[in-house]
Amino acid sequence: MKQYISTLLFLLMAFSIQANEPEQFEPTGNPTLRIFGNFQSGLTSANNNSLFEIDRAYLGYQYYMTPNWMAEIKIDIGSPENELVYAMVKRYAYFRNVYIRYTKNKLSIDFGLVGMTHSNVQENFWGYRYILKSFNDEYRFGKSVDLGIVANYEVNNFLSFDASLVNGEGYSQLQTNNYFEYCLGTTLQLPDKFTARFYGNFGPSATYTKMVYAAFLGYNLSEKLSIGAEYNLLTNYKYLKGQNQRGYSAFGTFKINNKWKVFGRYDLLSSNILDGSDTPWNITSDGSALITGLEYQTNQHLKFSLNYRNWHATDTNINNTAYLFLNVEFKL
Repeated sequence: MKQYISTLLFLLMAFSIQANEPEQFEPTGNPTLRIFGNFQSGLTSANNNSLFEIDRAYLGYQYYMTPNWMAEIKIDIGSPENELVYAMVKRYAYFRNVYIRYTKNKLSIDFGLVGMTHSNVQENFWGYRYILKSFNDEYRFGKSVDLGIVANYEVNNFLSFDASLVNGEGYSQLQTNNYFEYCLGTTLQLPDKFTARFYGNFGPSATYTKMVYAAFLGYNLSEKLSIGAEYNLLTNYKYLKGQNQRGYSAFGTFKINNKWKVFGRYDLLSSNILDGSDTPWNITSDGSALITGLEYQTNQHLKFSLNYRNWHATDTNINNTAYLFLNVEFKL
């Protein structure tokens, strides 16, 4: 029912918002396209396969209806979030973004299937989304896109606050329960200098409350060198009492010149030990990841990256993996 109500409100807003706007404004629109692809080759006996992939293709359109209102639709064509081999070869089309945005002075409000501010801030500083997601999104501490309302308010040129009310299910599945998630965050940012981000996600249910806490700091040491680090804590995973996860991520980029960059990143994911157990409850997913590589940007539309990445599992019964990747991003 909430899905139908949300859709109805969205359509009503779309047809009514142009009534009292200045006549001199001329509506404009533009298409968007973004494609991620790669070639990968396993470097160990446990994963020695090689293959080409088109990870994702984003097709969208942005339409500026008035000085204060815009709408965007974006379709994501990619694999489902399913690790089964048969599922990974499939391609599905999802509505990744379908929203209306209202802006007035320092306030902006997005309603619909919207991008989450927390993921946007981190991904912008990390800068290599076509290679690997930010920690929060990669290890499912939170959703990068969700259905609901997101509001952002800029206090001044370097301080902003954001709040959201969302379903908590992401964009690739329907609402599966009657609970919402409430998110609050603040961002301190000096352009070309540093970005600091503090975030909390409150997810109540009939049993236990799921919470996510995150802190991020990115710093540009010079025009060529930037570094970033973040801490994430998730409590009562899937509303199960005491099942907690925590994670750390650190990364850096060195700009060789206008076309070449070298980068590296280290992630650490762990879970706690429950009473009556000798091992972490999620030990099969715990571990550390390392990625390092080169990026070559031909122009504003096309990037390439040759990179090495590995996964070192905490569970000694699970084989470690290592891959060599050649990633490409094309966008308009």
